[in-house]
Amino acid sequence: MMEELLHLSQHCGVPGRTIFDAMATEREAIAQTEMTHVPLCVLSLDFQEAFDRISHQYLFTILRIYGFGDWFVERIKCMYEEATSSIQINGHVAGPIQIHSSVRQGCPMTMLLFALYVDPLLRILDQKLLGICIGKRARNTVVVAYTDDITICVTTPTDVPVINDAIQCYEKATTARLNTRKSKALAVGGWSTSTVTLNIPTTLK
Repeated sequence: MMEELLHLSQHCGVPGRTIFDAMATEREAIAQTEMTHVPLCVLSLDFQEAFDRISHQYLFTILRIYGFGDWFVERIKCMYEEATSSIQINGHVAGPIQIHSSVRQGCPMTMLLFALYVDPLLRILDQKLLGICIGKRARNTVVVAYTDDITICVTTPTDVPVINDAIQCYEKATTARLNTRKSKALAVGGWSTSTVTLNIPTTLK
């Protein structure tokens, strides 16, 4: 089902797509722009505590929008909706504390749930940006993703406000937060490092 549901840029959770394919696509984009001298900014996004900040309410909504039935959504709710945690300090236990966000570490479904969670952001970026044509591929490459690792091919400074608006919308809907300190921007093929890209420092390749 994931192959039918997820955007082509997502390489996690889909048979036949791997993290190595994602890395190869990014390298091909950089190599091509270096040879053709076409300006490109390779923008690698890092979201702060990506899995911990997953809003349960948004997750349940996404599952329904993507066509999962009530039976399945209710089973996922049973895993998360009534989840609580307690804190033990010097032998004293405080809690329980209701958990309204995050997904379980080590759960085999976690990566798939996150891939669905981030899919609307990948789709809006793909719709709004031109991207770069790599080789003889039928479609331009705009974004490359492996769960929470998202790389955007920025080809013009006018893309920057579009990306900023998309991220702000995603943050507002999901409680996600872009970590500008850990995000990276790489200037390739003549891209001007003076172009401000979401307050992320740009390095020159």
